This record gives sequence, C-alpha cells and structure tokens, in this order.
Amino acid sequence: MKRAKAIMAPFKLSWKSIEWFGIYKVGQRVAKKFCSESEKVFIAGDAAHSHSPKAAQGMNVSMHDAFNLSWKLNLVVRGLSPASLLSTYEQERRKIAQDLIDFDYGHATAFATGDPKALAENFAKNIRFISGVGAEYSENALNMPEKIRRGALQPGCLMVPARLTRYIDANPVNLQLEIPMIGQFRMFFFTNNIKLASPFLETVCTEVSSSRTVLGRATAAANASYKARGQPATDMDSFIQPQRYVPVSKLVTFAIVTTMPKARVEIADLPPLLQDSRWTFYLDNLMRMPTATEKWIGPLMEGEVAIVNIRPDGYVGSIGRWNAHEAESGMEAVSWLNTYYGAFLKG
Repeated sequence: MKRAKAIMAPFKLSWKSIEWFGIYKVGQRVAKKFCSESEKVFIAGDAAHSHSPKAAQGMNVSMHDAFNLSWKLNLVVRGLSPASLLSTYEQERRKIAQDLIDFDYGHATAFATGDPKALAENFAKNIRFISGVGAEYSENALNMPEKIRRGALQPGCLMVPARLTRYIDANPVNLQLEIPMIGQFRMFFFTNNIKLASPFLETVCTEVSSSRTVLGRATAAANASYKARGQPATDMDSFIQPQRYVPVSKLVTFAIVTTMPKARVEIADLPPLLQDSRWTFYLDNLMRMPTATEKWIGPLMEGEVAIVNIRPDGYVGSIGRWNAHEAESGMEAVSWLNTYYGAFLKG
C-alpha cells in the first residue's frame, strides 16, 4: 500500500477495507510428461508448466499448447493420420515449456533483485521468444529441414511478415495472415514466370489431385470425413469467408505467388486446381529489396519453382525448389511431397 501511494503521488490513494492479502510465491516447473503412456490423456497450459506472471507468457504459451494438440487430434480422430502423430505434441511443446522456464527464471530473478539493467538485458535477449516467433520446433516428421537455407523461412518456425497483392480483387494483404487457420495445411507455389513453369505446375497439381499420391488419397478421405462431420459455423465466417479456401480440398489450401505483372498473367494460365483456388493467387509487387518471395525463400532463378508447406498451426513444415525446365522436375516434386506428407498422413 505504501508503494502504491508513492506511485500515485501527487494524487492520493486510500482504502476503506482490505478483503484479501497474500504473498505470491513463484513456482517454476515443467511436467515430466505431457501425455499418458497410452497417449489417451494430454495436459496443456498450467497443468504442464508453471512460472511467474511476468512478461504475460502464460496464456500465450498455453493457447499454443492447445493449438498444437487440437489440429493433430482432428487428423487422428478423422482417421487421416495415424495415432503416432500425437507423440509430436509432447516433443514440440515440452521444449517450448522448458524454454519458457529458462527465460522466466532470469526475468523473475531480475524483478526480485530490483536490477533494471539485468531486467532490460534479459528482455532484449529473449524478445523473439516473448513475441512468439522465437518458439521454434526441432526436426521431426512435420518439420523437414531445408538443405540450404536461402530465405527467412525455416521449417519448425513461424511464417515471417510479407506483403503482396491478391490477384482476384487487387487488395494488398499480409501473406502470413491472409489464409485463415481453419485446420488445413497450406501449400504455396512460388515462381517468377507462371507460363514458363506451366508444365511443372500442371504435373504437380494433377498428381496431388489424384489417387496416385498421398495427398490425393488423403484429400478424398478428408472431403468424405468433413461431409459426414463438418465444422460448426461461427460468427467469424462472414468475415473469414472459409469457402474461399476449400474449393478443392478440405485438407490443403493451395496458393501461388508470382512476380509477373498482372497485365501479363490470367487466372486461365493456371492449372485447373489453382484456377479453382483463385482467391489464393497472389502478385509479388508490393515489396522491394527484398521482395516477398526473396524474404520468404530467397532469390528464385529463371524457371525455378519453390514449394512451401505450412502446417495448420502456421509453422513452416518443408521447403523445396526445382528447375521447371528439367523434364522430370515435376515428378521429382511429387515424390518429395509424397515423402513429406506420407510421414504423417494415411494414404
């Protein structure tokens, strides 16, 4: 009360009565396991990790626990993924919980000792983690490391901001936020020239739509599952417009980004799968040095096509690139996609 009065000076602060008073003791703990041996019971949030209330990390980390677990449960319950997918929940989120405790120990200690310099240094050192972008997952079936990192994106990390133009209505959008999180994977194609890359795009889009590939079979199973047991409507649907992102698959939203001028490309130049996904056709014409493409994945050579797979929770899953001039490049990309998605989807 004395401290509160000093803070409020020259204004006065007084109390008529005190209903409750206590001393908060910081407890920093991480559960040894986030799930039962049978992987039928899971814990998240305060049940899995406790720490000081400093830096407002409790709700942030806890909500990401639930988000990480929920989309995996959705796939397993629908029979689209094997139950082994659930083991990645503890692997990924327990690491983040430990990172949180490591940060919080230094932060709470600086508060307790009243050392403003140590507090500022700890905050600056951990700013990426505090903001959320520093919560990074290690390699597993969902996070396939890139052979050579060329851009800011990295498997196991969240998307970085990038601005571009939505083709269909010429609206400027933020690529990392544009496609809503409605339980789907996102597959981005990046190319400097859609027309030169047309054979590659045709091959990949045709194959991932067919029963010859893991994605094709999983998409058919997902479409049947959502038809039998759909997602409930929400008040946000009129704003999100979810139908824009599920025209061809209830499992994956397909998107394409190009640096071509709008006057030189039409929706009709795209393969049928991407024509049906016209709301996720983007022009990389807003950013310079670097462009949105360069920021995300680095420079693209002439005729080169890159594919970026994003998990339902917004984390980067895998990044690959191919020379579209090479005759077999399309099927090589299909094989790569089979390897990635086949590691955690039934099919």
